[in-house]
Amino acid sequence: MAQGARATLDDVAAAAGLTRGAVIYHYSSKNAMWIALAHDVLAQFRQAVQDRIEDGQEAGRLARAYIRASLEGDEIDSVGERQFLLAALAVAPGVSDIVAEDGARWKAEMAEDGLFVGAHTVILHAVEGAGLMTGWGLKPDRSELAALRTELEKLTIPGG
Repeated sequence: MAQGARATLDDVAAAAGLTRGAVIYHYSSKNAMWIALAHDVLAQFRQAVQDRIEDGQEAGRLARAYIRASLEGDEIDSVGERQFLLAALAVAPGVSDIVAEDGARWKAEMAEDGLFVGAHTVILHAVEGAGLMTGWGLKPDRSELAALRTELEKLTIPGG
């Protein structure tokens, strides 16, 4: 929605093909709807990462799954869309806290992934940066994304 968090319930209902009453039935307020959307968007990405985690206990498993969920195929488009959607929703009370908590959780989980702090910091920031570039219409071409993925994956191999 072009209006982001400033959209009215009528705007949301029209975009969803529902009546205003149907939207109100499911959400106690517009803010509750934005919070639910933020939670859902973050949970979908977290699940995409979980679906790509390798079996075993090898260091870097989470980081490699994060890279795959973000850089496989056209997934970088989803990274940019997620970032821009969450930025648009950030004006709604509580949304920025949800996003900050999710970011802190990623940092904590990456810290437990067996890699040195520089590796997971570079991975998180590089993926988010590529997503922002994509969101601004400056999507890296396929060779750039492949090179980025290769370099980031090197960081996930202890001693590599």
